[in-house]
Amino acid sequence: MQVRPATAADVESSRGRFDDLLPDRWRGGNNRRSFVAVDPDGRVLGHCRGIDNDFHPASRVLVLKVLPDVRRQGVDDELLRAQMAVSSLSLHLKLTEPDRDLLALTERHGGVALQAMPPWRYLVGPELRDWAAAQPRPAGAVGPIRDAERDAALELFLEHYTAQHAAWSPAAPMRRLRAEFAADFTVGSDTAFDPGASVALRRDGRLVAQALLYPPDPEDPAVGRELGLQSRPYAGPDARADLGACLAAAIGLVPDGAALLIDCHLTERAEYRMMEQVPGPAPGGSWTAIVAIGGPGGRVPVPLPRDLLPEEAAWIRRMAQPGS
Repeated sequence: MQVRPATAADVESSRGRFDDLLPDRWRGGNNRRSFVAVDPDGRVLGHCRGIDNDFHPASRVLVLKVLPDVRRQGVDDELLRAQMAVSSLSLHLKLTEPDRDLLALTERHGGVALQAMPPWRYLVGPELRDWAAAQPRPAGAVGPIRDAERDAALELFLEHYTAQHAAWSPAAPMRRLRAEFAADFTVGSDTAFDPGASVALRRDGRLVAQALLYPPDPEDPAVGRELGLQSRPYAGPDARADLGACLAAAIGLVPDGAALLIDCHLTERAEYRMMEQVPGPAPGGSWTAIVAIGGPGGRVPVPLPRDLLPEEAAWIRRMAQPGS
């Protein structure tokens, strides 16, 4: 077996097996590298690449795949070593427990769990509506986000996004983030939040919290729709109550049977503790871990505190930090 930079010929020969394979240095920029593992006959056994992260510039996104018939034979290890050798930043990837091969690979190469995300999927029905009706009314007014407020909603989102990632995966400068997320707040965009089912809490004419419901994933619409919650300030004394009020209002705007996917990180303690009190998460689903494999330069990965992880996410503890 040989590991080398991917070529256009590799891309052509791998159609139907690795449709996401791209040639080495497939676009301009530093360290956007693509490697393949090939057997003596030139058959591509697997590939990997590191992608500069426009949202979190201190890291790169790792993509790594191998053919089923060569798993557990070291192909993935050699591909990862090649990528680590040329990446000046740590490589980040998302893991779920069912992907045992990828989990074992990251552990062999010193993977560090930076963050964990629960599989929170809620089906709207009487139980969830009763919870929403019991939420106390906050100071201020909760209502739909008007078109004239979309820029203000984007500002609130960016403030929250920057704060929630600061400790473990710093975000890009605000100007860059604004460009990356602008479509989600633009009328008529395919990725824009649903104005009929998204709300904001206002005090003295200023948005201080919001719940944004996004369109379903076009590749898997049945799984549900992502619901994001943001507050200002990010961890202020009113954050939990404000988020609860926005969540309750959003629940009231969707039909029974709708599936809400709550986008939350384990370290977001105000939102996490609030969601622990919300009844009826659908059973099943797997926790997701964001894992870093360190590069020779850049930010040193900050491990997730192990004692934050619940029992159902115990598999992540091996890559987390003991203590709090």
